[in-house]
Amino acid sequence: MRKLNSLHTYSLLFSALLFGACTDGEKNSDEQSLPFVVSNETALRGVYGKEIPIKIQLNESLSELLALQVNDTLKFWKTPGGNLVLSFNTKESGVGKHDVKFTGKKSDGSFYDQIVTIEVLSDVPFTMLEPKVLTSYPHLETSFTQGLEFDGDQLYEGTGDPNSNGATLVAKVDLKTGTHTSKTAAPIPNFGEGITILNGKLYQLTWQQQTCFVYDKTTLKKEAEFKYEGEGWGLCNDGQYLIMSNGTSTLTFRDPKTFKIVKTIQVSTHTSSVSNLNELEYANGLIYANIWQDKILVSIEPSSGRVREIINCYSLVKMIPSISLDKVLNGIAHKKSSRTFYLTGKYWPTLFEVNFTPQRL
Repeated sequence: MRKLNSLHTYSLLFSALLFGACTDGEKNSDEQSLPFVVSNETALRGVYGKEIPIKIQLNESLSELLALQVNDTLKFWKTPGGNLVLSFNTKESGVGKHDVKFTGKKSDGSFYDQIVTIEVLSDVPFTMLEPKVLTSYPHLETSFTQGLEFDGDQLYEGTGDPNSNGATLVAKVDLKTGTHTSKTAAPIPNFGEGITILNGKLYQLTWQQQTCFVYDKTTLKKEAEFKYEGEGWGLCNDGQYLIMSNGTSTLTFRDPKTFKIVKTIQVSTHTSSVSNLNELEYANGLIYANIWQDKILVSIEPSSGRVREIINCYSLVKMIPSISLDKVLNGIAHKKSSRTFYLTGKYWPTLFEVNFTPQRL
């Protein structure tokens, strides 16, 4: 992202969500006049792995009732009677907030809809870790780092363009000096975001231009581009699909050949959803993500969206002189040969090689 506001350390991960409740005796006359109503709408919250009951109260005869999640049919009732219960499968949905639409067909042929939102939280508390610095390297202070990636021992970097002067580029980095040994720039107004390398191609997102550039990883020559809707923030891959963030709590898996959406997941801890997901890295079977404007990383289970670890990088940020709002932590790369992570930030003078260890109390 380009524009920065005040820091909100841990605000997204430790805030409590308050929910009201109402009893059957508190239902108003308007609800009683509806063809049907979800009677426990204010209590549709649960944890991953446990089914969440959705209770439907019928107030008049229906010829049919249908429950849909996006375009998938969850349940169909023919001439339903009495009060109904739909068991929501949280293992199929993953964590996050999910809308279910109920459509009832009345005896006169007209239809009535109700949409409810189910929130699924992680069923496991996260582990608190911190980076242990093994060594450090120079990093170009002119680089507004948006993406960082190793391909073998070669480090690549993608940058943004906060001053609209054509600073968006992809580059090969000399690890020992921090200099760019070769690079390719994108023209204004492209604002570069996350990068990743898959099958010999380097992919680079743009923030608001809704374009993904595709380069040859060796020559850095642009070969193609894809269009997408919405903003682009972070990018990584699991060896099969590209995984993209857009600043929300949602991660989108895309086909690298067509950029079409394969699936999405949402991200949550055992207490709340996690938004502002930014720069991404896939390693050790997990997705690692910077949280925009925070001094932390999270590791995410790609099958469910559950946060498994929070990595507190406050001690690392303190090592950067004259830290300011435009010099936030951003950039995660995993080097397979050493099994270590490399972390930096926007306009940081240093790139840190680290391991993640249990946080000291």
